[in-house]
Amino acid sequence: MKPAAEPLTAIERANVVLGVAATAVSGLVWSARGMAAAAVGALLAIANFWVIRRLGARAVARVASGASVTEGLLLVAALMIKMTVLVGLVWLLLRWGALPVLPFTAGLSVFVVSILVAGLFHRDAGAAADRPASGAARG
Repeated sequence: MKPAAEPLTAIERANVVLGVAATAVSGLVWSARGMAAAAVGALLAIANFWVIRRLGARAVARVASGASVTEGLLLVAALMIKMTVLVGLVWLLLRWGALPVLPFTAGLSVFVVSILVAGLFHRDAGAAADRPASGAARG
């Protein structure tokens, strides 16, 4: 695995773990409807990051390989369209899907929390690797 991909993989994994946790807690707090709403929100968050990661990586790879900036901008436009679709889906699900707002938001918020959690753990792991061993001689 490429070193640059490690934090992104950690975010993807944290999305799934936190999505399951948010769904379970929402089920305990808000019963079956809340659990379903949190699951839908978490699935949207997981899918959102999955698409962001793939489109972003494709845009960077194309521009880095010498493709025209226009090709990169097309992929950036795809990211903007993705965001528009996401906002539209959230509105439709809350307006017409009759999902409870708080558990849905808890599920959707796992994306933000997973970035924070993965960033903290990745940073701590990197800092630990940079520290000398406790018994190492100092120069």
